[in-house]
Amino acid sequence: MKSTHLTKQNNRTVVIDIIRGFALLGVLFANFNSFAEQQIPEPILNSISSSTDKMLMCINSLFLEWKFMSLFSILFGYGFGLILESLDRKKINPNLFFIKRMFWLFVLGIMHCLFWWGDVLHLYAMSGVLLLFFRRQSNNVIIVCGILFAFIVPVCINYLLRYLPETFTEADIQELYYQYKQGSIADVIRFNIDFYNRMFMVSGSNLHDIVETLGRFLIGYFLLRIQFFSNVESKKPVFIRVALISAPLMISYFIVRILLLNNMISLNPYLKSLMLSLGIFATTTCYVSTLIIVYNTLGLNLFFSALQSIGRMTLTNYLGVSAFLVVLLYGFGFNKLGELPIYKMWLVALIWLMIEITYSIYWLRVFRYGPMEWLWRQLTYWKRMQLRK
Repeated sequence: MKSTHLTKQNNRTVVIDIIRGFALLGVLFANFNSFAEQQIPEPILNSISSSTDKMLMCINSLFLEWKFMSLFSILFGYGFGLILESLDRKKINPNLFFIKRMFWLFVLGIMHCLFWWGDVLHLYAMSGVLLLFFRRQSNNVIIVCGILFAFIVPVCINYLLRYLPETFTEADIQELYYQYKQGSIADVIRFNIDFYNRMFMVSGSNLHDIVETLGRFLIGYFLLRIQFFSNVESKKPVFIRVALISAPLMISYFIVRILLLNNMISLNPYLKSLMLSLGIFATTTCYVSTLIIVYNTLGLNLFFSALQSIGRMTLTNYLGVSAFLVVLLYGFGFNKLGELPIYKMWLVALIWLMIEITYSIYWLRVFRYGPMEWLWRQLTYWKRMQLRK
């Protein structure tokens, strides 16, 4: 039986917070894995990796990598619609408000970029502003553009940029590893500015990522328009059908991904890009539909309450992971980059998850928002907001 506490809350908001917390859980493990795997030269990575570590890297590639970040993007678009609804009730100009909100998200993202090139906040801010152009469009236009931008246009961009120099070569990783391992804070910041320019701006990768992210935002906004996550208790058959449709596509993606990882097949790079994007989306869809089916069955139990708590502090927890990993791995911190095998990174990730859950639960008992959420909210409204309940 569901908790009576649920009746006192906006059910749609509860469900979105739970899904957001679920996405954060996946991103946490993926980021702990990526901080080690993607920033260590292959010879060093091989020297510290056992069969268990290689299995965990494979698990990350199959089940985690990009699936939960894709879910975050979809939820961002859904949240955009929720903000518009709230602004309409308050009679606040949505264009000015959302531009200010995205400006400060961009600032936070750029600050994050100075320490880690993998930041997504600044990309979300740039793609987020473009959502305003779709505010008055029909549902059909939104979903068609969402599909085009999420799956088709990025492949076309890859084709147009095919003659640009390759990025993220082994030489790039070597340089990155040396700077993170040996550099001071100032060295790391200088390196990241140059690295970001070469890897994302000169290469055109940012254009690809902004368009693809906008597509996912639009899919999320469409789901808000059709009230997909409203009254989920009455929609159990819908989510079961979604799970049954997406599951075979997800399994097909897993098979193709395993074959690609083991160099057992080769695909045209543009067909490969499209297939992987569709497979990631199918996997994300299957995850979420299954999560909601279980939630409908069990109600707001301890597990879902924990997801809800960390989901309400997404920005704080996302940046908290990066801050912890920078201190743990970089040379100006504990200098463990290239020394901790993947299985230890996963164990640390599990401990950090427990810390996040405990911290989020107790923080939200006293305060209305997470600390970074409160800061972002203050900057957007440009006035002091009450933090304590």
